[in-house]
Amino acid sequence: MKTISQPEHKLSKLQEAELAIFKEFIRICEANGLKYYIWGGSFLGAVRHQGFIPWDDDIDVAMPRKDFERFLEIASEQLPNDMYLSTYKRGAEHVTLVAQIFDKHKDFVLNNAAKKVKTGAWVDILVIDGAPNPGIGRKVFGARYMYYRMLNQFAHFDEIVNLNKKRPWYENAAIKFAQITKIEKRLDPVKIGDNFHRLLKTNSYEQSEFIGTFMGAAKMGEIIPKTFIGEGKPYKFEDIIVNGPENYDEYLKHFYGDYMTPPPVDERNRHNVTVRE
Repeated sequence: MKTISQPEHKLSKLQEAELAIFKEFIRICEANGLKYYIWGGSFLGAVRHQGFIPWDDDIDVAMPRKDFERFLEIASEQLPNDMYLSTYKRGAEHVTLVAQIFDKHKDFVLNNAAKKVKTGAWVDILVIDGAPNPGIGRKVFGARYMYYRMLNQFAHFDEIVNLNKKRPWYENAAIKFAQITKIEKRLDPVKIGDNFHRLLKTNSYEQSEFIGTFMGAAKMGEIIPKTFIGEGKPYKFEDIIVNGPENYDEYLKHFYGDYMTPPPVDERNRHNVTVRE
C-alpha cells in the first residue's frame, strides 16, 4: 500500500478534538468486543495520509447494525463526562440521521446552512446494513429510502441544507418548495427516523451479499459488495492504529476513483466549520 509522503502537519483545533473522541470510541468498542471500521474520507485519509486528510474536518466510522445498536445501549454509561452520544431520537436538537458523539464544549460554528449552528467537535457513526441485490427490489428500496432522506432534510431545513451546493434541477425545485411552505414545521423528525431505520433493517447484514451505509453522502452509491470490507485490517491514523475495510483498493476506487491523487482545491469537501471567537 502506497501513501503520500508529507511533512509533519499540525492538526487543527477541530481535528485534535475529533481525534480525542475517536480514541474514546475505539476504547469502548475494544472493551465490549464491538466491530467498527474507519470509513469514507477518514479511511481515505488513513490510506493516503496515514491520518486526517489535511483539509478534512470530521471523522467517519461505521458499524454493522448489531454492533451499532449495542453501542447505543452502552455509550451513555461508558463515554467520558465531557462527551455525549446524539441520535435522531433527540428530535429537533439532532439534525442528521447519522448518530454522532459530541464534545460538550461548543467551541465551533457550523456555517453550511442558512442557520449558523454552535457545535462541539464530533465523530459520525454510520450503520452498515444489508442491501438488496441489483434488480427491481433494489430500485423499490431506493425510492423509499430517498423519500425518507428527503423528509429528514425538510424537517431540519434551516440547519442542514447547504444552499450553496450545486444540485440537479429537481433537488433545487424541492428546496424552493421547502422554503416557500416552511414544511419543516409540520414534520416529526423522530417519526421520520423511526421509519428510515425500519426500512434499513429489512435487509439483514449477515445474510446480504451487498451492504451500505445509507446515511452517507453517496446515497444509493454507498452500496458495495460485503467482500470489500471483510473482517477488516489495521491502518495507521495519526498516532493510533484503527480497523478499516480489508480490501482498501476496491473500496476506495468505488468511492473516489483515482484516490491517490488529491482533488483540486475548489473540490475539497468541508463542513465549513470555524472556531468560535
